[in-house]
Amino acid sequence: MANNGPAIKSEPGAPGSEAWDEERLEHALDELKLLHITFQAYMESVAAAKKEVQDFQDLRKSEKITNIMEHAAQRRKEEPNGIKAWPRSKSVTMAGNRVQYRRRNGYNTSSNLTRIVKTPGGELRILHIKKRGTAPKCGDCGVKLPGVPALRPREYSQISKPKKTVQRAYGGSRCGNCVRERIVRAFLIEEQKIVKKVLKEQSQSEKKK
Repeated sequence: MANNGPAIKSEPGAPGSEAWDEERLEHALDELKLLHITFQAYMESVAAAKKEVQDFQDLRKSEKITNIMEHAAQRRKEEPNGIKAWPRSKSVTMAGNRVQYRRRNGYNTSSNLTRIVKTPGGELRILHIKKRGTAPKCGDCGVKLPGVPALRPREYSQISKPKKTVQRAYGGSRCGNCVRERIVRAFLIEEQKIVKKVLKEQSQSEKKK
């Protein structure tokens, strides 16, 4: 059963008293070191707080802050109920604002396509949309010719020939696959002509015999 009574102190001459005093002394030294570290951190925080207060006081004494505070006090006297907020700009609706064409053509045609945009000033304007350019296509298979840009006819007339063709036979008219097929077909046709000519000569020579 545990004893809850007061602790019995050992006498100075009793065995083990010297060890007990050394342990107590080491514990007291550790507590003293911890207290010293805590006090040093506290003093550093106090010094930092004093420096911040001094910087704030120096800032308030500056000429710029003084002018700002005087201006604020004057505005409070002029408007005791508070400064009114800036009026909000009315939302612009598409139906409530009229826009007009920028060109003489006033009809909704394919060459006069437009859309409505809002300028940085909040005004609505008509933006004319250009027609999209189409790339030239192969005359045989109809695929887009690689290496040729998609432009409008007027733009094609303003660029040089190397920019609208490729370095190949039928470069701006037929694709590479169709050109290869044409070459192969031409060889086959020539071979057929030669075979027909040889067969005809053989048949004529047999008739003469």
